[in-house]
Amino acid sequence: MLWLVSFTAHAQVLVLLQGYLGHGSSWRMAGVTHVLDRAGWEDGGHLDIQNGKVVNYRAGRAGQDKTFYTLEMPSEAPVLTQAEKLAIYMKAIARFHPGESLNIAGFSAGGVVGRTYMVQRRDDEPKVASLVTIATPHLGSHLAELGLKLQDTPLTWFTPFMGAGSFNRSDALFHDLRPEESGAFLYWLNRQVHPKARYVSIIKTGSSLFDSDFIVPVYSQNMNNVIALRGSSVVLRTRGGHMLNYQDAVLLVQLMIIGNQI
Repeated sequence: MLWLVSFTAHAQVLVLLQGYLGHGSSWRMAGVTHVLDRAGWEDGGHLDIQNGKVVNYRAGRAGQDKTFYTLEMPSEAPVLTQAEKLAIYMKAIARFHPGESLNIAGFSAGGVVGRTYMVQRRDDEPKVASLVTIATPHLGSHLAELGLKLQDTPLTWFTPFMGAGSFNRSDALFHDLRPEESGAFLYWLNRQVHPKARYVSIIKTGSSLFDSDFIVPVYSQNMNNVIALRGSSVVLRTRGGHMLNYQDAVLLVQLMIIGNQI
């Protein structure tokens, strides 16, 4: 276990946020970090918080131009809880990359967490230059609503014995990710003033029933459908199911190369 050390200045920093039930290595297991590495991004490491301090469990090299980080996040926790933890990480990363461009890529629920951090960011917290969301339920997911309904059935009595205890621990997150309606978390979030930044929506679609995203509807993945961001998001579409894949990584690399030109 290595404590974060100070680095020299870098041009861009990319923070990768996993989705529900994801873990810090999700981006690595999906091959996304491999594509970033081949495109010239340096692996800054895998960060966690221990005793209130940010530690690096997989200390890599900090690049002269581009560095990415993966994070350990409580992916079953409510969105606000995750956003608070993200704020701790962002402060630490900004300290070791002073003056550099900080960017967030969020997969699925991770995109909502990243956007919540941006909306709630205090003046003493780092700004985000760009937010790229991949298959993110900005307007909610009916599967989250289904999860809430199942919480009220006897099924939840047996899920711990079936290895699905996380289902029972995710009640508050399901509430946060249910379809936007008055009184819902996303209804509140989507009407907040969003900071000036580059917003990009990578939408998972498909040409058949077998490669469509059944977890998050296409309309919900588009940040232009967020009332506070209408017309503000670049939209890219890719085929495939909900999970992270190679094509997502290729698009992400292209977006970071093109930068503010798109």
